[in-house]
Amino acid sequence: MDELTALTEVLERTEDAGERVDVVCKIAALRAPGSAKVLVQAFARETDLMVRETIVASLLICDTEEVVEEVAPLLKSEDASLRSMAFEVLAYKGDEKCMSIFEALLQEADRDVRVMAVHALGRGTCPGALSLLRKAAAVDQDINVVGAAIEYISEIGEPGDAELVEKCRERFSHPYLDFIVQRALARLRGEFDKIAS
Repeated sequence: MDELTALTEVLERTEDAGERVDVVCKIAALRAPGSAKVLVQAFARETDLMVRETIVASLLICDTEEVVEEVAPLLKSEDASLRSMAFEVLAYKGDEKCMSIFEALLQEADRDVRVMAVHALGRGTCPGALSLLRKAAAVDQDINVVGAAIEYISEIGEPGDAELVEKCRERFSHPYLDFIVQRALARLRGEFDKIAS
């Protein structure tokens, strides 16, 4: 029996929260293939807040690609705590190796998944985030997805993004988006005195 399997069995069997925290840390330290899957499964069944927080922290040190592959599907979960964990981890772990996963999330039929993917990209540090945000703003048909993308484009984009933002306003012609576009254009143009709060 390999070490990951042995630790997984202990994690599933023990009723002591302190021991589960210890085992979670050991699993993360292994950095073995499959560790992220074990931790995500443990999070889904865990009820102790301290253990859940340890699992999230442990996921942040595991292999990025494996972690993102395991948590991305949780954005579709009916369980709000799973969606929240997935969002938090995606925002922190997203990098250029995971761009295809974010691209797939932005193609999901569920608008809420697309909105969360936009927020994870916008709040993260992924080098390719801006290009995906631009694409979402340009092609998504949902005003909430486009609005979220525009907000982040205004924060990390360039003055040249103003044209894309204007086109979004023309596509939707809605007061909600008008407000977001006005703020975004002011930020992109450096007109900070015109930004309404």
